[in-house]
Amino acid sequence: MPTPRTYARKLFAPLLDRLEGGDQPYRYTPKARLILWVTGLLFLALATGLAVLLPEGTDPAVLLPIGIFGLVGLFAIIVAWLGTERAVARVWGSR
Repeated sequence: MPTPRTYARKLFAPLLDRLEGGDQPYRYTPKARLILWVTGLLFLALATGLAVLLPEGTDPAVLLPIGIFGLVGLFAIIVAWLGTERAVARVWGSR
């Protein structure tokens, strides 16, 4: 029986395939995944906090950084949760 993680990997396959491809050597440490989780959560918290505390009548251009912070946070959490060791190492630039 497929797990929810299997379905999530299929859903995010276009993103993960680009990070997991290749046969170059890489250097992975388990702390890299933990740091990616923490970074992702911090970016999502920042985006959520900015969106919630945004005063009424603010210029709509402020939504751009909120969206960018949110997307970076989601990207980090998706890779930390579903990515292989190679994908996590690639996020940190270890090749």
